[in-house]
Amino acid sequence: MNLLIIGRPNVGKTLLMINLVAYLGLREIRIDVQDDDGVRRSQRLGLERARRQLVSLEASKTIRIQAVAVDVAAGHQHARVMVLDTPGISLGISPSLDQRRQTALTLEYLLSARMIFHVMDASAVPSHRDQGPEGFDAGLMEFGRHKPGYLLVANKMDRPGSHEGLRILKDNYRDVTIIPVSSATRRGFRDLKVWILRAIP
Repeated sequence: MNLLIIGRPNVGKTLLMINLVAYLGLREIRIDVQDDDGVRRSQRLGLERARRQLVSLEASKTIRIQAVAVDVAAGHQHARVMVLDTPGISLGISPSLDQRRQTALTLEYLLSARMIFHVMDASAVPSHRDQGPEGFDAGLMEFGRHKPGYLLVANKMDRPGSHEGLRILKDNYRDVTIIPVSSATRRGFRDLKVWILRAIP
């Protein structure tokens, strides 16, 4: 089953994916990437190398959907979960054909994914206090309200302003399940694992 990690650029999706699968037990990751021509490429990386190579604090580095498979222990059984890290969804139409194709593919996965992690930067929410989440985030929340496998992940809880941002999100979206996390410090990962286990049929 698929767990789709989706959100705007630079909200911490890739670091969340790497540290989450590490928390779930992987010691190295095999990343599968599908090019536009349908060719799949695989790469094995140790966790530290993956963080160095795939994560940037300055600009979004993820330009294609990256898939990592992990076995999750659910009672006496193991469920295989395909974690899909996606490029950031930006407002407007990208001039890049490649980026438009990746966005379209991300939205296709969104419709079929059993589990959806909608990642937002909680520390950025207070700067939009009056209008709340806009555009893509607001639309995805509305879509997620009607899907049992939807979770709003309030990321970057280690940053200034994040606690105020979390409060704003909880006040405005009382009917949405929200888990606060920090991809950097791995705070909240136990709650993410519990949520995943409950979502596995």
